[in-house]
Amino acid sequence: MPEARLRPKGQITIPSSILEKANLAEDMTFEVALVNGVITLTPKPKASAREDLMSYAGMLEDAWGDTPQAVERAVKGLRDAWER
Repeated sequence: MPEARLRPKGQITIPSSILEKANLAEDMTFEVALVNGVITLTPKPKASAREDLMSYAGMLEDAWGDTPQAVERAVKGLRDAWER
């Protein structure tokens, strides 16, 4: 039976034979449960493309300015730079 070791930062490496059989891939997320002394990892379904996209909503708030006028000035400045 394959074994795994708990690392100092709480990380566990799952043996490659198990990864392949379970079709697990890097960056997947899991629900973790402890029931009667048994730890289970259940892969969570991948978020839809819309959910992935919405995770970026608001990320660049105020990046171009905090008012419509400031944003317009920033965009105009960029357009002017392209035309040179």
